[in-house]
Amino acid sequence: MEKKTIFFTVFMGLILITSGCVEGEDSDVDTNPVQVESFSMDPNPVPADQQLNAQIQLVNDGNVDAEDAYARLFGPSFASSEADDRTWRTSDRDAVSREYRTMDIGTLRAGTDNSPAVPSQDSITFTSPSMERDVDTTFRSQIYYKYSTEATFDLQIMSGERYQDVGAARTQPTADNSPAPIQIEVQGTTPHVFYDEGEADDELCLTITNEGGGDVFLEDAYEGGDIGYDVESEHEDKIEITIEDVGNVNFESQETGDNTVEVDIIGGSEGHHCYDMILEGLGDVTDLEQTDSYQVEASYGYMEESSSNVMVEARAN
Repeated sequence: MEKKTIFFTVFMGLILITSGCVEGEDSDVDTNPVQVESFSMDPNPVPADQQLNAQIQLVNDGNVDAEDAYARLFGPSFASSEADDRTWRTSDRDAVSREYRTMDIGTLRAGTDNSPAVPSQDSITFTSPSMERDVDTTFRSQIYYKYSTEATFDLQIMSGERYQDVGAARTQPTADNSPAPIQIEVQGTTPHVFYDEGEADDELCLTITNEGGGDVFLEDAYEGGDIGYDVESEHEDKIEITIEDVGNVNFESQETGDNTVEVDIIGGSEGHHCYDMILEGLGDVTDLEQTDSYQVEASYGYMEESSSNVMVEARAN
């Protein structure tokens, strides 16, 4: 029997907006699985020209690990030299580099049904400014980590003849998303209907939204060491997506021909990509009816911000 090959286009739209959670069919999906358990300043208030310990504690309530978590502090004036005593200095009263104000928190392990997630933390010791009056200071942090989203959905494929015979109702597929800031929604209808001449009846569209309220970037921005992440323009507003082959169903990016491709997120809010979906070795296409589960994975770096206040008390005269 002659082998038939059928093509149709899968359009993948990625939209990034801010929110707290996504309402699904059964329950809300947590779109902020990485949480700041605490961002503390000790002591608070802190006397002028004395040491302060800034500590950040994070926990991952998702079901995949958040890898290589770092927190970089900014906001107040940091010393550029040892003599700059009216700014925040190191514990040795020296200049504060970007490396010094960066915390290496490590991998945040996801919990299980039998073992809840364990928080991880790191801290930095500063010397407060030498001030003649009380000053309320805000420390801000940029929290970086690597994360991923997995979305699975079922799709039925039928020949035109089979579709006419069974009279199947066409519905919108629903994707089950893992808890993550990036969420995936399936557009279009199932079943997809094919005809003898090998033309698709419609498109399958995936929309991906940023519901976490942070910034997305490529994982390549990770450098490790004392610096953690160095997000440049070539990393910003980009994401890596992969759609897996299933059985005789193969996916090819229209740009690269691969399953995995980098996608530009225009303005940090929206992007899209197109795949060809190739069905091979079907035999008699008039009898075609199959249902498979498909998985899309988005891999990315993510950055969120947090803040904490401390009062610097004026030095005694």
